[in-house]
Amino acid sequence: MRNRRGPDAMELGKNPATAVGRRRESGSALLVSMVLLAVMGLIGMASLDTVMRDRQVAGFQSRAQTALYGADAGIADSLEILKNEVVGSALAPGDCLANALGTTTLANGTVYGPDTTVTPNEICMLASADPCASLDASIEVGQPIYLNTIWNMRAQGVAVGGATSRLQSTADRCHAFNN
Repeated sequence: MRNRRGPDAMELGKNPATAVGRRRESGSALLVSMVLLAVMGLIGMASLDTVMRDRQVAGFQSRAQTALYGADAGIADSLEILKNEVVGSALAPGDCLANALGTTTLANGTVYGPDTTVTPNEICMLASADPCASLDASIEVGQPIYLNTIWNMRAQGVAVGGATSRLQSTADRCHAFNN
């Protein structure tokens, strides 16, 4: 049987229609791969930017939390001062303790102390209230009366990065007043 296409068409690489089509496709694979490479590079840069912003936000949150812990340490010191302070019996609401919270630097560099944005920034009595439950039986004429007193205290903490946190707290204390 004889081949209909003829012997000339069977020779390798001699088909003129195929050669023209291949010349038109040459370089398109390079162009497609370069476009895909550029798109993947843009996606990678966007991902890197997102990760860097997330780390920055985490750092801000960490500094804010450290400042809050510093302010909390200031409140704890204020409570200790209130607990140990010898308070006179002529104290009236609005009076402040002579021994106020000092400025302290912690080992991690956080500084805490009194809140400097308000006055008074000391430990001050807000009010006196009901008699102390544990000392109700001690009320006699001429003897001191023991009343619960409510105290206001403010503290601020400043982290190394400059983040500042301020806290205000109230506490009660059983206190002797003149009868």
